[in-house]
Amino acid sequence: MAALRDYRDGTNLTGLNPEEETLIRHIGITGHLSSPVLMECLQRDEGNLIDTLLVALNGNDRRYFSHQYNVIPLAVAKNVGLIAMKLFADGTMHGKGNFFSRAPEHVVRLVGRSRLPIKPLIQYTLSTPGIATTIIGIGHIDQDSKRCQLVQNLAAAQLSGPLDDGRRRKIEQLAAQAKEGKTNYFQLEAEVLSPPRAVAVSQEMQGDFRVAQLTWQTAYAGDQPLSHYKVFRDQEKIGQVDHQPQTTKKLFAFQERLHDRIAHRYRLAAVDASGRMA
Repeated sequence: MAALRDYRDGTNLTGLNPEEETLIRHIGITGHLSSPVLMECLQRDEGNLIDTLLVALNGNDRRYFSHQYNVIPLAVAKNVGLIAMKLFADGTMHGKGNFFSRAPEHVVRLVGRSRLPIKPLIQYTLSTPGIATTIIGIGHIDQDSKRCQLVQNLAAAQLSGPLDDGRRRKIEQLAAQAKEGKTNYFQLEAEVLSPPRAVAVSQEMQGDFRVAQLTWQTAYAGDQPLSHYKVFRDQEKIGQVDHQPQTTKKLFAFQERLHDRIAHRYRLAAVDASGRMA
């Protein structure tokens, strides 16, 4: 990353750009598999060198370790441009096997024989909050616009406005018709809502009072977005912290002033938009 910055800014801080050339304009990262890994990359980027994230996203995303509820909100919070890919799961939604396309015969020519309608699948991805553009894949070019996948994809991508949750759920049902929803071989398997990670508690004296502090790393969302964290002391709820995308490695924190000198037990829970708690 330091070397890329030198070639972007025309500097030579690494010693790898002695002529101080300016050869690149933007720096991006990409990933299919793991939202946690991509989140770690963005959180470590304290200098905000990363301009874009290219990430897999389609109508079966919530059936896997969801990108749209994990790394994508984090990228939005860091003002990182989002480019979606794998809208048709590399052709798997239209009959190709669960493997990366590496040969001409793997290209799926959709026009006239697509197994699922392409317009809702494209619009699902484009309407995901934060997505700026997509790499769809063409398949077939033709002088006849009705047979030209490039023209058809462009027509399908014209959005009149955002899709509400009800419409998005219907498109997910449509996408699930392909291989019973088991299309995203390039994505981590689904996991349920995780508890907050790396939870720790400490205390210090401030005058006559004890101050207890809880810290933690973000939970990972399941098939619903994260909402907030609940804090319990001795089984009693004593506080709540709204979830915000964790844009750096700085921890979430909650403090409580204690007026007694007895031992207490704390518990921390992540809560998602459906009310589930971990």
